[in-house]
Amino acid sequence: MNTMNRTVLLLVALTLCCCLAGLDAVALHRCRCLRTVSHRVPARVVKKIEVTPASGHCRRTEILILKKSGSTVCVDPDAKWFPELLNALQKTGCAKNGAKSCVHRRLLR
Repeated sequence: MNTMNRTVLLLVALTLCCCLAGLDAVALHRCRCLRTVSHRVPARVVKKIEVTPASGHCRRTEILILKKSGSTVCVDPDAKWFPELLNALQKTGCAKNGAKSCVHRRLLR
């Protein structure tokens, strides 16, 4: 093989590597909630609530509830019972055991 063919082959290989490496980064920035629950989640089972605002990676606001059992559920942001859950958590002192808050707003970089 001559030098020019090797150079072109090397450039094609590097371009392919860069494209494939970028696919992993794109996969991390997508909607995390494929479906949401409509049933009420009791305040006593909530360990943490994470709110991710709509962005270029996901067009909708996502609300994830991490339960004390370790499972995670996604809640419809328009669920009528969700504000009641937030109020109940604030009244019962969601920030027990030294935690600052169990409601977290996830900021995308």
